[in-house]
Amino acid sequence: MTKIENESQYEWAVARVEKLLPLVNDNTPEDNPNYIELVLLSNLVADYSEEHYSIN
Repeated sequence: MTKIENESQYEWAVARVEKLLPLVNDNTPEDNPNYIELVLLSNLVADYSEEHYSIN
């Protein structure tokens, strides 16, 4: 996934981020698969949120 296209994908990504958060901490290596997935999904969620939920 390179971009969240709809609300359903957004909700899935947010739920996945919430599941990954307890698995990653400050000591998690940057090459850890959970860390990589968390960073990627967090960026996608942030981009979608900014585009669709921005308060201006």
